[in-house]
Amino acid sequence: MINYIFSLLISLILGFVLGVFYFASLWVTVRQLPTTQWPFRLIFGSFVGRIVIALLGFYLIMNGTWQRVLVALLGFLVARGVLIHRWVEKNDF
Repeated sequence: MINYIFSLLISLILGFVLGVFYFASLWVTVRQLPTTQWPFRLIFGSFVGRIVIALLGFYLIMNGTWQRVLVALLGFLVARGVLIHRWVEKNDF
């Protein structure tokens, strides 16, 4: 039972890390749009890179059980909320 809870906790943390990577990369991409000569390449390349890394990360976290990927998705969404809250406070939109 302790091992199961520990594996879910690790999944939550790894999902959070994936979310930070995904949304921070999206933020960097959006910030680069005004300065690039090729906005479509930037948007498309960033999207493909972020999606591939996120899906591969979820697949590796899952390790055959749907509960772990569900908890990782929760961590991913928590990272989204934390980053949005941080960026809104910092920039006063």
